[in-house]
Amino acid sequence: MGRSRFFFPIIFAIVGIASTIFSIYWVTKDFPFLSFIPFIEGTLYTDILIVLGIAIPVIALEYFIIAIPMAALMLLFHKLVKAAAFDTDIMHIGSKFGGIRILRRAALPALFSVSTAGLVRGILSRYLFVDPAAIDDSIKFLYPISTTLMGALIMMPIALALFMPTWILNDAGIVTHLKRGQLEVRQCPDTEGVGKWYSSMLGGYSILAFPIAMFMEHFFNTFVIQGLDIFHPGESILRSPVFISFLWTAGIPLLVMSFVVPVVILNEVAQKKSVGFIKRIAKPLGASEVHRPVIAPVEKEPTQNDDRI
Repeated sequence: MGRSRFFFPIIFAIVGIASTIFSIYWVTKDFPFLSFIPFIEGTLYTDILIVLGIAIPVIALEYFIIAIPMAALMLLFHKLVKAAAFDTDIMHIGSKFGGIRILRRAALPALFSVSTAGLVRGILSRYLFVDPAAIDDSIKFLYPISTTLMGALIMMPIALALFMPTWILNDAGIVTHLKRGQLEVRQCPDTEGVGKWYSSMLGGYSILAFPIAMFMEHFFNTFVIQGLDIFHPGESILRSPVFISFLWTAGIPLLVMSFVVPVVILNEVAQKKSVGFIKRIAKPLGASEVHRPVIAPVEKEPTQNDDRI
């Protein structure tokens, strides 16, 4: 496919990263003397920008150092788990992968990062974050939002270390399918990509954990446990803490996605080498190249005319 498919994802990434930097400033401008990470000098705004500056090159190196070996380990583990009833093969798959699919591929790692950051906020606060001693109640609801954003940026390299190998396995067409003898058993024929098997588990966790974590962190703990005001007297509902919290809950995954999209594009550019490597690993494990199954309607058997008088 041509390079034109990268145009919209690149625009999305540029706008998203710029929006993230602006949003970080907007959220943290009311905490000018607050620093989350004690061993980094500066304000909260400085802390988050430094984390971003460190994370971006680390993620680029992570693809080549971790993703490809992890894909090989995932393939080997999957082979051991399903060896009794399934064969592992290399299926000839299509080559189309447009801009929308690039964005969709970036969504699950972003959700995983945000969800995990919300669930492990207590651990992060204990070892990295310094809770402010006194914050005005009118802006205190922004603190958990800042924590979630910082935690998501910290968790993003971990999320990508888990998801990037699944991209390589999917792009290589590594699949498992029932052995020939298992087709005689009364069960549906099961053909599934090895990468899809892992990403479905990780994605299921992300989709389930995200609304729970965000509700507990941005709404229940903030407005029920801490008793902060949902609305400020005399202010529009669009400027109310509960509405701003809702916008951030929906927006943080999109901001994190903008940092994942360049990694998906990197995977597309380096696909030939990464896919070739994992195929060379799969063949000694017994994988052979197979064609895609053809699903066609069953033709009705011809019936004899009734000759009865």
